[in-house]
Order: sequence, then structure tokens, then C-alpha cells
Amino acid sequence: MNNLPEVQQPDVDGEKNPQRRSEQQQHPQKPIISYFVRKLLAAAGVISIILGIFAFVFNPEWLLAVSILFGLFSIFIALIDILLFGHSTYLRGSHLMSALLSTVMGLVLLFRQDVAKDFIGLVFGFWILFNATSNLAQTWVPELLIGWQRLVGLVIGAIGLFLGLFLVLFTGYSTHDMQIILGVYTDLLGIFFLLVSFFSRKNDLNQPA
Repeated sequence: MNNLPEVQQPDVDGEKNPQRRSEQQQHPQKPIISYFVRKLLAAAGVISIILGIFAFVFNPEWLLAVSILFGLFSIFIALIDILLFGHSTYLRGSHLMSALLSTVMGLVLLFRQDVAKDFIGLVFGFWILFNATSNLAQTWVPELLIGWQRLVGLVIGAIGLFLGLFLVLFTGYSTHDMQIILGVYTDLLGIFFLLVSFFSRKNDLNQPA
């Protein structure tokens, strides 16, 4: 009798493990963008479009006020990226990079008015470049944009890179040309934020799963 093989009891938990593993595999696929962050993204889109329109018409004498407005907006963008970084599942580094770049440009625009005054085209060129780089990085985050929305994000990022490089590498443009470039990209940036706010996959933390 001692030589009889032991009869193994069926693992009840083992029957549940495939289902549990399946649930665990599906769970990371759910984006984690809270209702609050979604509203902040919509607000950033509206503010960006308003700043873009303002950039078309502002007088160079208003440079101090314009720099402060764009600096505060950059800090606001950094706050949103920090919130996305804290709750994101995929490519969290893209949110962190965007937050750092936005913070740097915001501080420069707020506290280095001498730099903004003497090198306005260069400063706004780097502002556009940093935001365009962040757009391209975040476009590949599946919880933000997929399908045709991702294509729109890539186009906005590519246009931003081109416009930013133009302001940084060339010097023969006028202040009016710089205003047009700044206005065009800032409006496109607003469209990007609205795109993420309205079309990103919804899994709001404030709502039941």
C-alpha cells in the first residue's frame, strides 16, 4: 500500500489562476486618467488656443506680460504632466520629461525677463521645441492617443519641431513672423490637449470600473 502513488488533490485555486492571470493581464491595459486630470487637459487646451490667438496680435511692448503668461502656462502644463506621471501605466518617462522641460521654460520666462527680452525668438523657439518633443513622446502613450488621434498628435509634434528649429536656427525673421509662428503652434498645442482630453480612453478614477 505504501508503494501506491499519491493521489494529488485538484488545485481549486489553479482553476482560478488562468482567469486571475487574464484579469491581471487586462488590467494594465486600462488607462488611468482621472476625471480631474481630463478637465485640466481641456482647460489647458482652451488656454493654449486663447494664448495662440493673443500671440498673433500682441504688441512687442507687452513682452513682459506675454512672457509671464506663457511662463505660468508652462508651469500649468508641468503640473498636468506630474499628475499623468503619478497615475500613468505606460511610458511614464515621457510625462516626467515633459514636466521637467515645461518647468525649466516656465522658470526662464517668469524670472529671466532679460533673456526673454534680448533673445525672444530663441526663448520661444526652445519653448516650442520642448513642447513639440513632449507631444511626440506622449503621442506613443497608448492610454492617451490611438489610431487617427495618434496621427494627428504626430503631425502636431512634427510641425512644432519644424517651427521651433526655424526660430532657433535662423535670425532673419521679424518679430511679426515670430508672433505668427508662436501663435500657430500654441493653437496646435491647444488642439493636442483637447484631443487627449476628449478622445483618450476613459477609465476615470472617480467612476466605478
